[in-house]
Amino acid sequence: MFTGIVTDALIEQIVPDSSGWELMINAPSIAHKVKIGDSVAIDGACLSVIRINDNLLAFYVSSESIDKTIIQFYTPGRKINIELPMQPNGYLGGHYVLGHVDAKAKVSKILAGEKAWFFNIDVPAEFVKYIVYKGSIAINGISLTINKVVNNTIELCIIPVTIEKTNMSLLKEGDLVNIEFDILAKYTEQLLNKRAQNV
Repeated sequence: MFTGIVTDALIEQIVPDSSGWELMINAPSIAHKVKIGDSVAIDGACLSVIRINDNLLAFYVSSESIDKTIIQFYTPGRKINIELPMQPNGYLGGHYVLGHVDAKAKVSKILAGEKAWFFNIDVPAEFVKYIVYKGSIAINGISLTINKVVNNTIELCIIPVTIEKTNMSLLKEGDLVNIEFDILAKYTEQLLNKRAQNV
């Protein structure tokens, strides 16, 4: 489980095979903390470390994960967001993020300002039920607060420190992002559906 408080890293190498990719990530900020088998969130997708070489972490990505996420657009040198799992004695600075990407979503508008950047992101229609004004959402693994909701579009207000520390500054209108909706909304939906079935 993660919190959506990320740091940045770079894609070093991609080695494809018939069933997926081996992804090499240059992550000096966290490489010394992980061991083989550990879970790490890469742009919000939970992957397992299969090899460590100094600051380089290797991950295997299945074809299903490639298809479902923005990993399919990765190229060497790309900046990504990376996060280690939440520690039981650590701070919960964001919200509960599982690292299970629900869908890809399109950036429809970006307004860059001195004090904040505003992003409009179009959410796939089947997930609109999980959107709540001032609720939490994970975009490329970053825990963010929904600033506004209009139909199936959410507006996010991103402060400069988040822009600086993540790959949000590299996004352009029309780009796709990984999106994970709040697990609490999903649990609430399931509980209400079960209650309705028992009435």
